[in-house]
Amino acid sequence: MLKTRILKIFLAAILALGISGVGQGVIAGQMAVITTTDYSSGNLASIAEGETTATIDLLPLHSDLVVTAYEGYVYVIERKGADDIIKLDPENLGEGGIIYQKSVGNDSNPHDIAFVSEHKAYVSRYDDTALWIIDPSTGDKTGEIDLSDFVAYAGTDSAEAAPQMSSMAIAGGKLYVACQRLKGWDPGDVSLIVVIDVTTDSVVKAIELERKNPFDMALFDGKLYVTCTGSWWDPTDGGLEVIDTATDTNQGVLISETELAGNLSGIALASASKGYVSVMGTWPNTVVKPFDPVDGSVGEPLEEVSSAADLAVSGTGELYVADRAMEHPGIYIYDTTGDHLLAGPISTGLPPNSIAFVGEVTTDVAEQASPELTPLGTSLGQNYPNPFNASTVIPYQISGPEESFVRLEVYDPLGRLVKTLVCQQQDPGTHLAIWDGRDLSGEPVSSGMYLIKLEIDGTTKTVKATLLK
Repeated sequence: MLKTRILKIFLAAILALGISGVGQGVIAGQMAVITTTDYSSGNLASIAEGETTATIDLLPLHSDLVVTAYEGYVYVIERKGADDIIKLDPENLGEGGIIYQKSVGNDSNPHDIAFVSEHKAYVSRYDDTALWIIDPSTGDKTGEIDLSDFVAYAGTDSAEAAPQMSSMAIAGGKLYVACQRLKGWDPGDVSLIVVIDVTTDSVVKAIELERKNPFDMALFDGKLYVTCTGSWWDPTDGGLEVIDTATDTNQGVLISETELAGNLSGIALASASKGYVSVMGTWPNTVVKPFDPVDGSVGEPLEEVSSAADLAVSGTGELYVADRAMEHPGIYIYDTTGDHLLAGPISTGLPPNSIAFVGEVTTDVAEQASPELTPLGTSLGQNYPNPFNASTVIPYQISGPEESFVRLEVYDPLGRLVKTLVCQQQDPGTHLAIWDGRDLSGEPVSSGMYLIKLEIDGTTKTVKATLLK
């Protein structure tokens, strides 16, 4: 499937270049898919890469919903009261694009999906004790994992009915499930991150959190960043905690709610040194603040946003914020280098509440000759998407007139060889290589920055690539 997609990309580039001899071709395009809601009804909207207007009212949906994406498909999770998952073709986000709509159990209140592969995923069910295993290609249930041992005050007369499993993430062959363990609507028992082996589907351990009520989580370079809200009525009792996924230990609170000056909720990471969190002062005033994942320093709130509901970083490294402001709700887009506002608010019809990205990032193919012309020079393009999750495409150009010996390799920050992608003679022209995030032995590498190095006839070019898991 992946090879077929790359072949189509390459052919599209060649056709586009061949029309005029020298030109540019669009490789692919990433799209932001947005769920919208006024709490009585829901819908879908989308924003194409590079656009500043949204296509709205694509599909009527339940009012309590979120969206995610995996391997080129869109998944809408309809939560409490609908209790199902809708899989959509991104080329048609209307009713005609529905691949399936499957229940995950009455009154289960599904909250998140964590994908292992195209045939295995986990569904957290907030109001139940069973974590479901499904085949995302069909939506069918294939198993379940009992998490009843992790309900608040388990084994006592005060035991709750469900552990309130919510956000999830997968790293190093392990699933991390946030269990809020509330007492009613308030923080109750010690909140946990339950760790599950995705091969055996067995619980490995439960990591205790220092703060309560985990709301969201994000992975970067082997670290799991968990936002804990604590009580929504107390803007000082939560914080951002860090889990080391190599040792499955809690490294403690990186940033407290006191330092953030409000209740912590959403999180998105742009790089090893840049992240963003949403912070609520008095409801519904919720701002987005940049922070350093290393030292925990916090910056000033981003301009314009006042009621942030979700935030996500695109493949081009831009921050999208779903803002539910009373007067002008919509999507804001920011440059993550200087936190400059690029666009917004972009109206989404109903106010936005969740964002996911689907598709590959657009890239311009380097100038390429028709059969009568010679390429202008040896060059290495930026990989796309970047940052990437599962795989990334690397465009490069070989100058003529004769074939050259090409070596394209991936190195880690310490200069160690990770993977050789190309090592052979190649003809002049524009070429594409793909890296699937694996090393020489075929094992997945950890999140982080990698160096892609191109060497042709003594000429060396490098670009940096960021892998996010």
